[in-house]
Amino acid sequence: MSNQYQRLRGLTQAQPRTIGTVTSHNADGTSSVQLLSGAFVTVLGQSVAVSSRAYIEGGRVIGQAASLPFFNIDI
Repeated sequence: MSNQYQRLRGLTQAQPRTIGTVTSHNADGTSSVQLLSGAFVTVLGQSVAVSSRAYIEGGRVIGQAASLPFFNIDI
């Protein structure tokens, strides 16, 4: 039987994944990204082209995201 607390920690310790638009590539191997919230961040990686959407996790570019429309619905 496994420890329930360790199982819960395993589920909750994952880094949050977000989507942003790559605005530029920097000379040091990082990219500037504008998040959907409007904030700008600098992340590691240049695998996604400028003006394309990217998945960001743990301060790194994970890969290219689909360019789908975004809707924010308040409940």
